Amino acid sequence: MRDDTIWIRLPAEELKQKRIFHGDLGGRFAYFRCEKMLPKDARLTASITAVSRYRLWINGVPVLSGPCKGDMERQYYETVDLTCFLREGKNVFAVQVLYNDPDIGRDQTDERAAIYGVVGAGRCHALAVDGEIQDRDGRIIASVSTGKSIWKVWLDNTFYLRSAKFSVYLGAVEENVDFRFSPPNWRMPDFDDSSWLCAESYGTVFPSPLFRGVGLVPRVRVLPRPIPLMEETETVFTGIIDRESDTVLDAGVHVNGYPRFTFAGLSGTEIVITYLERFGDGSDDKRIDDMSEEFDGRTDRVVLKGGTVRYEPFWVRTFRYIVIRTSDFSKPAMPHPPVYRRTGYPLTVESGISSSVPWVEKLWEICLRTLKNCMMETYMDCPYYEQLQFIMDTRLQMLFSYAVSGDVRLARKALQDFHCGMLPEGLLPGKTPSAYCQVISTFSLHYVFALWEYTEHTGDLGTARRYRPDIDRILDYFDGRRDESGLVGRIDPWAFMDWQEDWKDTGGVSPAALEGPGAVINLMYAYALECGAKLYEMTGRPGTAEEYRQRREEILRKVKTLCFDPEKGMVREGPSCRQFTRHAQAWAVVNGLLDAEESRRALKAALSCPPCSFAASYEWFRALERAGMEEQMRKDLDAWIALIARGSTTCPEEPHHPRSECHAWSALPIFEFMRTLAGIRQENGMIEIRPRLFELPDLSGETVTPLGKVKFRYQRTDGVWNYDISLPDGAQGMMITQNGKEIRFTGRGCFAE
Repeated sequence: MRDDTIWIRLPAEELKQKRIFHGDLGGRFAYFRCEKMLPKDARLTASITAVSRYRLWINGVPVLSGPCKGDMERQYYETVDLTCFLREGKNVFAVQVLYNDPDIGRDQTDERAAIYGVVGAGRCHALAVDGEIQDRDGRIIASVSTGKSIWKVWLDNTFYLRSAKFSVYLGAVEENVDFRFSPPNWRMPDFDDSSWLCAESYGTVFPSPLFRGVGLVPRVRVLPRPIPLMEETETVFTGIIDRESDTVLDAGVHVNGYPRFTFAGLSGTEIVITYLERFGDGSDDKRIDDMSEEFDGRTDRVVLKGGTVRYEPFWVRTFRYIVIRTSDFSKPAMPHPPVYRRTGYPLTVESGISSSVPWVEKLWEICLRTLKNCMMETYMDCPYYEQLQFIMDTRLQMLFSYAVSGDVRLARKALQDFHCGMLPEGLLPGKTPSAYCQVISTFSLHYVFALWEYTEHTGDLGTARRYRPDIDRILDYFDGRRDESGLVGRIDPWAFMDWQEDWKDTGGVSPAALEGPGAVINLMYAYALECGAKLYEMTGRPGTAEEYRQRREEILRKVKTLCFDPEKGMVREGPSCRQFTRHAQAWAVVNGLLDAEESRRALKAALSCPPCSFAASYEWFRALERAGMEEQMRKDLDAWIALIARGSTTCPEEPHHPRSECHAWSALPIFEFMRTLAGIRQENGMIEIRPRLFELPDLSGETVTPLGKVKFRYQRTDGVWNYDISLPDGAQGMMITQNGKEIRFTGRGCFAE
């Protein structure tokens, strides 16, 4: 985007009148149109942004949504080749922009806050476009740049976002639109915009050379988009079921998309569109795809103007089913079959797995779909209603992404998002980007884990050095909360650990941590110190690394002295707390606090405690792996395998309390398939293969690693295991068979036992 690109908006006087007569304009939309007559073979690459959310159409065809989510300091613009959307003759560029009110954006109780993502350049709906149209010979023949071309604008006071129980506090939005007063076909070339106003210039996107020369920093810096555009693929529903009082659209699986409907009916008829993740309440004893069950979900409401209208929501919807009915519970008329544009981050999946045992591929697809559904312009908690990037969730999603793809761009952006949110006291916001700040103190430790894991996986020392100071500030924050016991005492705000059953009434926090030192928080802190030490060591700061390791040894020594119960062989939740959990034992084993015999004893004793939720099972599985208890890992996988019989096509947030049916922190099996079953991991510059196949008679596939792709095929015939592994060119491999035999090899290795 060029330095002289201009913001445009509704004329100030018109906007003032709208506010006088309509009050709060937050959640309303400004429509922008630009018409151009073009010859055949015209070409156009354009850059576009808006101070809030926008969606671009060309000649009535949806093109993209943006801008990529930034924060209070970063606003992004998209650059895209639009040539394929142009045609000979009249062309219309149409942009729908959400009106941005920063006062609303700062209030978490307003459902429009999260869709804003950040407070943009003032109380406005400004749009900026930079694009020169060329002919086949490269000569400029027209412009769609704001400030250089005529753009018309109209502010819609009838189409707006609203609150409901599925959206307040959490990020998803619902829409009301009354087509009796809102122009339904304004995106089309034949629409008459003669009554619309000419858009008003609103200053330049970038500061002037004078301002830059004296170091004046704009309120929001506009930067090029750091990740690829979201993919959009037009898709048909797998089923359309006409029932007595409604119509059910079945997508077949849980998806993100922009549905498009054509409705016909009398003026004033209200259409109610309900988007569902499931039927029923998701309880364990019922299938979630049983359409005879009750339903409740996110809802859009459309009022018809008479005749035929086409409706597409402004913001992406998440659904497996869509139920459509009129307000009088009659079936709506839809002259054309509904479709949707499936969307999400364009993740290139480079790993895959198969077996003659059906649950393997089914569970792989469930977990992969979950991960992909929670990847948009950021990682997301869950796409259905809580469309927010939380650190704990994101750290796990990053790990799962590494297991299936070599694309780390979204992971790198996530680290930048959290880095840019650093607070003065040394903690990070629990979620970001967000127009409002929520701090979850323990989540900053997960950022330390994530930064080290990213560095270990990618070897990207530039990113590690850039964000290295964040680790020091976070670890110093926790060190400053150590009390007279030598352990980290009670910390605020919200020290969330897990939604396990015993902690439901305490907001996911161990009771010990509410009173004073808690074993889990101290062990998490110790693990973060080790991650920080390894990162500082890798980036040339051995002195700081040694300091962290000394602190870590002090913490572990105190936990062992004050919290270990030798009679039970387990770590208590705190020095004065008699509760025992799987979480404390897992973190103790992961930290190496217990020797091999103690680790196995503690983990076996912990089986009598309530299980970790899906979200906290990653550390539990790593502890079982370290203790050589892979058989227990296989038993624990049954909780995910049971999702198949439940009718799930994605992993729910919690299987026993499914607030959401798609939550990527629950997609752990996608990681375990490759690390545990296939047994493929990168260790010390070589690829180690240590399969654990349990009852499976065969397993084959391929997996991406930082050194390249590994292909594998394991087959048991007449009691003999045959292993066939192909390594990337130049990679060293170590095969450790299920009987413990070690074999070094390069290239392709074929082994039997």
